[in-house]
Amino acid sequence: MKDLDNLETIKDMDKSNMRGLLSSLPRQYRDACNLAEKFNLSGSFRQVKNIVISGMGGSAIGGDLIRSLFSEECPVPIVVNRNYSVPKFLDADTLFIAVSYSGDTEETISAFESAVERGAKVLSISSGGKLKDLSAGAGVAYFPIPEKGIQPRCAFGYLFVPMVVFLSRLGFIHDYISELDEAIELLYESAESFSPRVPVRDNYAKHLAMVLYNSLPVIYTGQSYFDVVAMRWKGQINENSKMMAFYNVIPEMNHNEIVGWGIPKDITRRCVVVMLTHDDEFLKIKRRMDVTKSLIAEEEAQVITVRAKGSSPLAKALYLIYLGDFVSYYLAILKGVDPTPVERISLLKARLKESDK
Repeated sequence: MKDLDNLETIKDMDKSNMRGLLSSLPRQYRDACNLAEKFNLSGSFRQVKNIVISGMGGSAIGGDLIRSLFSEECPVPIVVNRNYSVPKFLDADTLFIAVSYSGDTEETISAFESAVERGAKVLSISSGGKLKDLSAGAGVAYFPIPEKGIQPRCAFGYLFVPMVVFLSRLGFIHDYISELDEAIELLYESAESFSPRVPVRDNYAKHLAMVLYNSLPVIYTGQSYFDVVAMRWKGQINENSKMMAFYNVIPEMNHNEIVGWGIPKDITRRCVVVMLTHDDEFLKIKRRMDVTKSLIAEEEAQVITVRAKGSSPLAKALYLIYLGDFVSYYLAILKGVDPTPVERISLLKARLKESDK
């Protein structure tokens, strides 16, 4: 196990400087907000009956968080589409948002083309690529991400914040300004406290990484707001830490997955369950979490509770996402792997191209 307080070790393992990208994320959020506020939005986007956000992987998680945070207040349904095709209901009354960091994600390109053919009101977001060219050719609104050449999961601010700004400006959700300002300030503070310069004894992200090291992480949370946060933790541990991880939500997992904790104890002893929660948790969900923790602990799995900071749901969610990003980063260092490359994804894409020949 590597020493998380040895800055030279961290630098040697982190060959692509993900630590720099993580530290700059609060600035990315602020920049994305400023750019989105200046973007020219079509008034026709207001006259829609549904919103479809289409993307994959790190480019889709922002749409998931939009759905999770704002679906209860948005007057029209918000649907996240992860597919080559689009839902049958999609038509001229749909606001279709295509999100692809690279602009070359084949599933998103296919869905974009279908949305254009059906006459949807289309908005696209990317750092360039084919999506930029297709948007220009179709005459649809295109929001350019200014930072290129990074992993999509490291561009979350540029992929998520513009959609919050756009939906707010169009009147689908409430005024976001104060909540986003709070969240960004909280992230600036967290960037300091999670920094590699801060030793393990004072660094919550490093501490959690050490708890999760050499384990099978299982992330649980309540359905409201944080279901997507748990998904992000799982995905970041997969991609950054090169580890298996799982997630689920309460109360749904109480109706099925809880039974699976009867698996042999030589497996459950290797599991560490992370309960993501906050101080304003719905009482019935809190009770379910408490009982779930006790049942899992009986199977000799370690259970830890991680509480969100912040006052608004938006700030709480973004804080936990940022914490999870750093935890997965430090897990990679502990394992002695570079957190940035995703070689298996590249290999999968290469083999898919070979099979198309």
